[in-house]
Amino acid sequence: MRFSAVFILATLCAVLGLSVAYLKVSRLSVPLDPTAEATVWDVEARIAFEGRGQPAKVALTLPDTPPGFALLDEDFVSRSYGLAIRGSENGIPRQAVWTVRRAAGAQALYYHIKVYPKREEATQDPGPAPTFPEVPEYAEPLRSAIEAVLKKAREESADIVTFTSLLVANINESDDENVKLIRKSATEDGWARMLTEVLAGARIPSRIVYGLPLEQDFVDTPLTAWLEVHDGERWHGFNPQTGQDGYPTNFLIWSYDDPKITVTKGVRNIEVGFSGNKTPMPQLSVAKRVESKLDTGLLALSLNDLPVRTQNVYRVLLMVPLGAFVIVLMRGVVGVPTFGTFMPVLVALAFRETKLAAGIALFLIVVSAGLAIRVALTRLRLLLMPRLASVLVIVIGLMLGVSLLSAKLGIEQGLSIALFPMVILTMTIERMSIVWEERGPGTAIKEFAGSLFVAICGYYAMTEPHLVYLMSTFPELLLVVLSLCLCFGAYTGYRLSEILRFRDLAKR
Repeated sequence: MRFSAVFILATLCAVLGLSVAYLKVSRLSVPLDPTAEATVWDVEARIAFEGRGQPAKVALTLPDTPPGFALLDEDFVSRSYGLAIRGSENGIPRQAVWTVRRAAGAQALYYHIKVYPKREEATQDPGPAPTFPEVPEYAEPLRSAIEAVLKKAREESADIVTFTSLLVANINESDDENVKLIRKSATEDGWARMLTEVLAGARIPSRIVYGLPLEQDFVDTPLTAWLEVHDGERWHGFNPQTGQDGYPTNFLIWSYDDPKITVTKGVRNIEVGFSGNKTPMPQLSVAKRVESKLDTGLLALSLNDLPVRTQNVYRVLLMVPLGAFVIVLMRGVVGVPTFGTFMPVLVALAFRETKLAAGIALFLIVVSAGLAIRVALTRLRLLLMPRLASVLVIVIGLMLGVSLLSAKLGIEQGLSIALFPMVILTMTIERMSIVWEERGPGTAIKEFAGSLFVAICGYYAMTEPHLVYLMSTFPELLLVVLSLCLCFGAYTGYRLSEILRFRDLAKR
C-alpha cells in the first residue's frame, strides 16, 4: 500500500511538471536550449500615392492573427497623418485608417510587422464552416464546357481534395476545347476567381487568400493569390497555377477573397508593395513576445517577472533540490557515506562562488585546523553547547585568519572563505571528531571523503549551465525532481557499494 501511494504521488508530480513544461514549449515555443535562435520575419507594407491637395483618407487591411504565425510586434509610420485602428468585427477585417486635412504631392505610408512562423501549418479556419454555394448561372457555351470538365474530374477523383487538384491541373494544362473555352473566360488577374466559380458548379466551398510566401528576402512584391477549398472539416490550399495541394513555405495570409486591400479617398495613383527580410532572434525573447500577445499566463511560472536581484537568488535556490537529489542517489543507491544530508549541498553552494579547486583547498584547511583544535578541547571535558559555541568561534577565527593571510599574500581566492557556511563547518568538525573518537579515524576520514566527493558531484550538477537554464525557465521541473526523490525514497534494495561489501559471500 505504501509503495502504491508513493508511486501514484510521484507520477502525479511528474505528469503535472512535465505537462506545464510541454505547454510552454508547444504553445509559446520556449526553447529547451538557451542558445537556440528563431527566424523572425520583418514585413513592411508601403502605400505610395499622390495627394490631390484636399482631405485624404487611406485604409489598409491588416492581417489579423494569421494562421501559422505569431504576431510579435507591429508599428506604423504616418508622419503628419492621424491614425486609427479598426478591429475586426462582423466579417470586416482589421484596418489601419490614415487621415489628413490636406495631402499634396507624392506621399508614402508604412505598416511594419514582425512575425514568427510557428510549427503548425497555415491551414486553420478563422471562422465557421462555410455553406455550400449555389450553382452559378453560366452562359452557354461556357456552361456546357464547365459541366464536361467537372464530370471528368469527378470520375477520376476520390474526394474533394483530389477532385480540386485534378480539376485545377486540367484547367491549367489540358488542350481540350472545353478547357480552352474556360481559360478564355478568365483574365490573368482573375484566374483564381474563375477557379472558384468553376468549383461552385460542383457546389464546393472555395475562396481566395492573398498572402506572402516568406522564403527569401523580397522587395516591393505584390500579394500572391492562393486557392482554398473546404472539405467539410478544414480548408486546404491549392496552387491556382498547378493544382498542387498545400501552401508555399511560411505563407503569411494577409486577406481573404478581396484582392483590394486599400480603400482611399482624396488621393490617386496608389501603389502597394511589400518588402521583407528574416532576422535571427533568441528563441526565449520570441517566447516572451508570444506570451505578451497570447496572455496565456504560462510564463508567470518562470522568473521573468521578478526583479533581477531576486531572479539571481532563485537561480541559485532552484539548483539546491538538484544537489539534494544527487545526495539521494549517492547515499541511497551508490552507498557513499556522508556527514548529514545538507552539509554536502551547502558546501557545493560555496564551491559555486569560490570555484572548485580553491574551495576544496580552503575547506580542507579550515576543517583540518578546526579538527585539531576540537581534539584538544576534548581534554577540557566541556558541555555540549559551550563546546559547539567554542568550535564556532574557532571556525570564524580560522576563516578570518585565512582571509587576512590571503589579503597579505595577494591571493584573492582566500578572501572567498567567508562564503562557506560557518555553522555547517562547525557541525562537520564536531561530527567528524565524534566519529573519530567513537568509530576510529578510518571511518571518520571515509565519511569526510564521501561528503567531499558528494559535494563535488553536487557542485557539477548545480553549476551545469543547461540545467541552470532549465530550472530557471521551467520551475515546474521541481515537481519532477520531487517525483524522483519520492521514487528513490521508496527504494529498499541493495546499494552499489554493497557489491564490494559482500563480494566474498558472492564467491561461495
